[in-house]
Amino acid sequence: MSVTISSIEVKAVDERGALHFFKTDRTGEFLLVYRNAGTVSGQHYHKGISAGKNPEDMLLVQGSINLHWKDLKINHEETIKVEAPSRVKIPAGIWHEVTAITDIVFIELNSLKDGSEDTYRI
Repeated sequence: MSVTISSIEVKAVDERGALHFFKTDRTGEFLLVYRNAGTVSGQHYHKGISAGKNPEDMLLVQGSINLHWKDLKINHEETIKVEAPSRVKIPAGIWHEVTAITDIVFIELNSLKDGSEDTYRI
């Protein structure tokens, strides 16, 4: 079990900018989140009780982060720099922390209710 980081595919680029696309089978409310450079978010894990948090699925739309994560079962931890646009999937049982290197914008493919029902701190 591990965190996966993947690029959000680019469909087209021209003088106006870029068009990216992604697929998801999730529906309902999603979270659009803005964080300022230097702030820390997360510092928790999910047990997989909520389908929206199993895995946690986040689209980093703008900026860059340091993602620090630790697999609680095998005590393995890692820190990785992630640049937008990227998709981050974090399985249940992985403690994680996001430090915004720059101002960031991300979309979480889950609702506030998903998070409140399945967020645990060490």
